[in-house]
Amino acid sequence: MTRAPHRDDAHADDLEARIRAGDVRAFEQLFRAHYEPLCRFAFRYLLDRALAEDLVQDLFAHLWADRARLELRACARAYLFASVRNRALNVRKRQLVERDWERDEALPDVRRLHRAPIAPDHELDDRERDAGLRAAIESLPERCRMVMQLRWQEQMSHAEIATIMAISLKGVENQLSRGLHALRQRFGRS
Repeated sequence: MTRAPHRDDAHADDLEARIRAGDVRAFEQLFRAHYEPLCRFAFRYLLDRALAEDLVQDLFAHLWADRARLELRACARAYLFASVRNRALNVRKRQLVERDWERDEALPDVRRLHRAPIAPDHELDDRERDAGLRAAIESLPERCRMVMQLRWQEQMSHAEIATIMAISLKGVENQLSRGLHALRQRFGRS
């Protein structure tokens, strides 16, 4: 035995069909009937009135955008409240993840792991400066260039450089002094 359609079921089916067809007035009717109760319901989960209103507005925007496929398997009211509940739970889950992330990021050990990204203009400046410095070092006399490279690129001590180059410590210091003087002149610094 099939059940005779209830008057409210027929009204809901008619409203759903009108919305699916693009009837703005039918959609406004659904919105006006349920907006405030849905906002109050969302607020219970989110404890933020503006966020609750945004959530409900997003739901209605989604319904309107996807109206051609709208199928309210249950009554519209139950469908809307279930949708708000699911969306509110997703927002709360995202808030918990964000809060945990912010808490972790505030720990000194974690902050040391993350370096702020270099701004593109600073990165370009760094590359240009490095290229200019490499070119300036390459233009130095051979012995001076070797001492500068061993000291600044290989991070060797004066004694290690003296041993490798078979020169005295004073010779290393003189070559470093000449190299730095030449670089200062090239880059306009005294």
